[in-house]
This record gives sequence, structure tokens and C-alpha cells, in this order.
Amino acid sequence: MNYVQKMFLTAKRVAMGSADVDVDAPPFVGLSDCSACPNPCDDDDHPHYPSYLKINQTMPLLHSVKSYERHVLISTGKEDWDSHIDNDKSSLAFYLQNAIDKGQQRLRDSGSGQTVYRIVLTNSSRMADTWDGPGWQVVVLPDQLVVNNVTPEQCDDFFEAFLAPPVETFGQGVTESNGDGTVTQSQDNTAPSQESSTGPSASTGGVQSSGSPLTREVRTGKTTFVAHRWQAKAAVMICSHKKRDKRCGVTAAILKKEFTRILRSKDLLGDAEGDVEIWL
Repeated sequence: MNYVQKMFLTAKRVAMGSADVDVDAPPFVGLSDCSACPNPCDDDDHPHYPSYLKINQTMPLLHSVKSYERHVLISTGKEDWDSHIDNDKSSLAFYLQNAIDKGQQRLRDSGSGQTVYRIVLTNSSRMADTWDGPGWQVVVLPDQLVVNNVTPEQCDDFFEAFLAPPVETFGQGVTESNGDGTVTQSQDNTAPSQESSTGPSASTGGVQSSGSPLTREVRTGKTTFVAHRWQAKAAVMICSHKKRDKRCGVTAAILKKEFTRILRSKDLLGDAEGDVEIWL
């Protein structure tokens, strides 16, 4: 089985929540390696990577990436960026990476004993939802939170609100970060059924929460963030960062096309609850 097929089956097992999918079993044919087939399919059916790309297909993928606790993705709507996104002062990544570095060092120096885990920050092709404001929409995984309208000036507060506390510490309603890795939550978690509702449903220290049960306000410092749950079941993330590695720029389009074809045939592609999204 070739490299592309194995990646697809691994993603399929995650997306469908099934442990029965054998990633070592050929997905469509009875041959163990399609590339050795004497009568290969048309490229339109099973496109191949260009032969000039040098890709290691024997090294195990497991443990090839240093472990991390959170993945923060900035919704840019683009598919390629500067080689080092944290050096681009016109992007949110520059300011957010700086806030992460400072915030984690502050936690290490605080003497609280809290374990400081690695946080990965990347740009993504994800299209942000519509809202009124100048900032970016940011996804925080595995918390499955989407935070609206994050600006460079708010990055320090963003770290304190969403990245300093342990994973999965946010409940419904108004949540206030205490700046020490802990959060305080409103006890009244009722909320209107319409996200556009202007009626207050919960308040803490003058801050009011409105929206659906999956939407909440998170306050820290002078900033009140509006966040909601990311509803999709899974995301297939494909590196397309050509300015950092040409191979990614070439292979991303091939992988995206194949994942799109298969997920659509299984009625899994989309951004609704239970769907699977594809992000570059």
C-alpha cells in the first residue's frame, strides 16, 4: 500500500470513529502496493506524486512529531504563507506566538507547579465565519473552541483566557480567567436559543453572556472574547506551506482532491455537526 492510501485510511478511521479499519489493508484493490501494479489506473482515478519529489515513505509517522497539548489554528482563508509565519509582522501569528512564548515563561516562573506543555501555532486555509470586527477567527484544539475577532492587541489576553488554563476547563456562560492558569465560571448557564439574541442570560461582574448554549463569553484583562464550539467531528489537516517546503505545496492539492472525493462519497464532507472538514 502506498503512502497516500495509508494516510487516507488513518484519517478515515479517526473520522468514522472505528477501530475496525485496518490501515495496513489495501483500500480498493487486492494488491499490497498499487505502484507495483503492471496495469496502473489512470492518474485521474489515483493521481501519483511527481517522481521528482523525494519523500521518505518508510519512516514510521508515529512519534515523528514532538508531542504537544494544544494546536492553535488561525483562519486565514489562504493556502500558503511566509516561510516562518511568526516573523510576519502583518499576521496575527507574529503577535500570538510572542504572547504564547511570554505566557508560558510566566507560568514556568510563577512557582505554581503547573506543567507547561508545548503549544503548536499554525495558519490554516479555514474560512472564518462572518462577524463584525477587524480581527481573525482562531480555532483551539483539542478544546474544540472557535474564538471570534482576535486582534494583535488582544493576544496576551487570549493566552490567559484559552491557553494558560488546562485543556477542557471551559463551561457554558461567562468564564473569567484569573491570570494564573485557573478560570472562574458563572453559575447561571442558561442561554437564549438564538445566537443573535441581545437579551442577557448570565452575568459575572457586569459581563453578560448571550447566544446559543454552545456560545459563551470569556473575559480576561480588559478583553471579552466570544467563543463557540467547533461542531465538526474531525478535521483533515494537510500541509500546503510551499514557501517552507516545496513538497508540501505540490502534494497538498493531490491529497486534498482525494480526501474530498472520498469524504464526499461517504457524505462526511462539511462543517456541520458530525462532518469532516479539510484544512490546508
